[in-house]
Amino acid sequence: MGFIVAGNILLQCVIGGAAVSRSWTSYFATLLNPQPNDFRIVAHSLSPDYRYLDPIAIVVLAIISVMAVMSTKGSSIFNYIATIIHIAFLLFIIIAGLTKADTKNYSDFAPFGARGIFQASAVLFFADLGFDVISTMAEETKNPGRDIPIGLIGSMTIVTLVYCLLAMTLCLMQPYKDIDVDAPFSVAFEAVGLGWAKYIVAAGGLKGKTTVLLAAAVGQARYLTHIARTHLMPPCLAIVNEKTGTPLNATVVMLAATAVIAFFTSLGILSNLLSISSLFILMLVAIGLLVRRYYVSGVTTTANHIKFVVFLALILGSSIATAIYWASSDGWIGYAVTLPIRLLSTTGLWLFFHRPGYQKFGAYHWYHGCRHYQLPSTFSFLGL
Repeated sequence: MGFIVAGNILLQCVIGGAAVSRSWTSYFATLLNPQPNDFRIVAHSLSPDYRYLDPIAIVVLAIISVMAVMSTKGSSIFNYIATIIHIAFLLFIIIAGLTKADTKNYSDFAPFGARGIFQASAVLFFADLGFDVISTMAEETKNPGRDIPIGLIGSMTIVTLVYCLLAMTLCLMQPYKDIDVDAPFSVAFEAVGLGWAKYIVAAGGLKGKTTVLLAAAVGQARYLTHIARTHLMPPCLAIVNEKTGTPLNATVVMLAATAVIAFFTSLGILSNLLSISSLFILMLVAIGLLVRRYYVSGVTTTANHIKFVVFLALILGSSIATAIYWASSDGWIGYAVTLPIRLLSTTGLWLFFHRPGYQKFGAYHWYHGCRHYQLPSTFSFLGL
């Protein structure tokens, strides 16, 4: 399981970097007025989702690789300055966009209903990824016990708020049917008569994506370094350069893999793969929590071991069945079967499989039972 999780983490990093680098090309094209695919090489012999080759993305990733291996301090200073500039760009987009807001664009609110909202959330799940990269910098932080939690909670709160404001602004500027996939804000500003603003937005988008690529390059190299230290990857990838203090080999390998994927894969394919990979990782982590907390080798009896496997299989099976029914039917009868099975199997795990040395204390035990069983099983359900 550890190898599978490690592989999915690396896959998530590679796909995420490839998606951002291809998006960088789209914004660059918008800044210079041509269509996004005008800067890409068309290979007609390939499938439509893979025929637009993107050499600009490779050049950008090569430059990012050089910056990432120079020094962590230099990268941090660049990111600090770039973040301040990016905040100014975001404020401009929100304020300027709201001056052209039209509430009529909200008249058909949630046109695809609850199902459409959940389907879109599954695809856009990758927008909330990357926060865990902060934890990979613990070795290079002066006070990780204080700084890492502040960085995680603070960044998640700010980014979530900004995402909501930007989404609200975009939908007020333009009907959802007219939103451009490659460069939404640039096209939206041009559509509402602020053609000059699209260049500012495109420049801000380029700067923001460059910052994201650099931060990702620094973080994903540390991921590969830590994985190599556990011998799940070749030990040479765990070597830290004495002169720069950065994992040179890991940085180059990760960005080279990212460049290969970014060269030919479309953004739509990348976003779907990224969301699937991320949800799969969260599911495995949730399962790992259950196994780690309630199975102790040499202590857990064979009977309890069997019960644990049965209940866990029921949780996973009902989750998979719910996902299949969601994708293939608009009815509700299937949920009336799968959801009670999941609830009963989770409750059975709580009632009949006790943690070694863990006693029941009424309401106190009920609270901790929900926390220890329901939450991990819920996350495994959402992952599936």
